Amino acid sequence: MNINLDVNDEDLRDFEITDKMLEEFKGLSDKIISQELRTSSLDPHVSIEISLTLLGPERMQELNKRHRGIDEPTDVLSFPLWEEEGTFCMPEEIAGEVSLGDIIVCPCVVAENARVLGKNPEEELKLIYVHGLLHLLGYDHAKPEEEAIMWRKQEEYLITKGEGDI
Repeated sequence: MNINLDVNDEDLRDFEITDKMLEEFKGLSDKIISQELRTSSLDPHVSIEISLTLLGPERMQELNKRHRGIDEPTDVLSFPLWEEEGTFCMPEEIAGEVSLGDIIVCPCVVAENARVLGKNPEEELKLIYVHGLLHLLGYDHAKPEEEAIMWRKQEEYLITKGEGDI
């Protein structure tokens, strides 16, 4: 499992994702991907890669407007590479390393959401990462029944982390 982290926004020069947080993300990714792809015929030796980009509110607002038609910043956007007509469809014949896609996070929005909800910002960031990863794996929440499934999955994957983890 490889997570390529890119922090390329002046607004975030004081924000840091620690090595411990990256290890948490890798652990969550390994667990989620192995669970979600366990019934696929994907070679278990294939190395999975995810691109994680952190943006400030202005750049996130631009992306949100361009891709979703919503003219305000959001906490997370996901851009899956293995999707056809809204359905996850990774080819079975893959070797080496395969990228699932891009997760783009706005830490400023995540921190504000955490403050409003009375949550720990690191916990909210983990939730947003899991949310983005589930989108890369084909989950959505456009319809109430899809939302119920996705929210349940998020809770399951976050609750089952061991004690002592972030």
